[in-house]
Amino acid sequence: MEGSSTGAYPSAVPPHPIELCLENLKAEVLDVVRNETAYKEKIQELAEDLAAYKHVLAAVNAELAAVNTELADARRAQQEAEAATARLEEEVRSYKNQDKGHRIVMLLDGDGAIFSAQFIAQGQKGGHAAAQRLADATFQHIAGTYGPRVLQLWVYVFFNKRGLLDAFRRAGLAALAGKFDDFVMGFNQATERFLMVDVGTTKEAADAKLKAYLEDEIRLPETYKIVFGGCHDNGYLTSLHSAITSGFKEKLVLLKSYTEMAAGIAALDLPAFAIPELFMPHKIGAEDPAFSPQSPRDMPSSASDTPSTSSTPLSGGVPPGGAPRAYNANLPIGKQKPAVCTLHYMKDRCKFGAACKFAHDYVLTAAQRDELAKFAKKAPCPSALQGAKCKFGDTCCYGHVCPYSPNCFFQKQGKCKFRQADMHAPAPARGG
Repeated sequence: MEGSSTGAYPSAVPPHPIELCLENLKAEVLDVVRNETAYKEKIQELAEDLAAYKHVLAAVNAELAAVNTELADARRAQQEAEAATARLEEEVRSYKNQDKGHRIVMLLDGDGAIFSAQFIAQGQKGGHAAAQRLADATFQHIAGTYGPRVLQLWVYVFFNKRGLLDAFRRAGLAALAGKFDDFVMGFNQATERFLMVDVGTTKEAADAKLKAYLEDEIRLPETYKIVFGGCHDNGYLTSLHSAITSGFKEKLVLLKSYTEMAAGIAALDLPAFAIPELFMPHKIGAEDPAFSPQSPRDMPSSASDTPSTSSTPLSGGVPPGGAPRAYNANLPIGKQKPAVCTLHYMKDRCKFGAACKFAHDYVLTAAQRDELAKFAKKAPCPSALQGAKCKFGDTCCYGHVCPYSPNCFFQKQGKCKFRQADMHAPAPARGG
């Protein structure tokens, strides 16, 4: 057919841009709609996680609060423990300084550490006085050496009464024997912690008591110091060595009675002290090997040969009542009336005993005995005065040389009692 062609139909119209935009939005909306469930599930999952995290956080916060509370409690407990520890340490220090070691135990061998005659002669009153002197001097020494502290003093004195009374009588101190029991009573009554005990006549009974008490007392923690008064006897050396070896050296203090300590005990180098004139400074009745009671020189041959300016007789040798004779401290030793018996006090021997015209019953201190020794040297030795050799030599208590030589005024007048030519030392030659 004329005029027919394939182009007679119109071609397709292209989509409008708006249509395209709507198509795209439709697709996106459909995607959102399709993914909504997934998003809701994700949100739900996140919400659950958040809730879980919140729960965990709350638990952590609660645990942290509990930890903080426990930490605060622990800090308070630590502070309380530190305070309690400080109090305990203070109590321990106080215990060490005051409670532990509060006792001083004094152990005295009463057969060697013998109280001075001036105390015994006063009987019960003298016992009180001796106890007071002992306590005062001991506390003063301990405080001055180791510092002040609260202490108790316990004193044990062990002695052989019969042996002591016999020694008194042999030494011409019989008057003390009658006062000794009263003295012991006064000492024991001075305080409840002081005790003097007669241990009887068994050999070394006092030694055994002291050794046992030393061993027991030194080991007690409440014993601060042991004051040991047995320094005159090396028999205690082993016990003291044992205490030192056991670690108790710092507890030991020696109390001297005699002027000189036994050599072995002195060698221990322990702290020591003495109480002047409380004890007899020498062993009573001790025999002097340089003196014999049979010696013809027991007493000077005449009154003019004696170291005294007085010959007032002493009736019976002991004054009525048996008490020691009063010493006149205002007079020198050579002016005492009646005169002092030189041989009795210097050598513990006088063959005349109670019949001696010179006094045996003064109570002399160590200083007065020294004064007597010097005074006796002013009297010539009877043996030397007769031109004989004195067998006592330098130990003789009388003079072998005039104390005023070589310039003796009495020799120039021909009146010196040192009549032998060798009793005056020659004057030293003058240089030309």
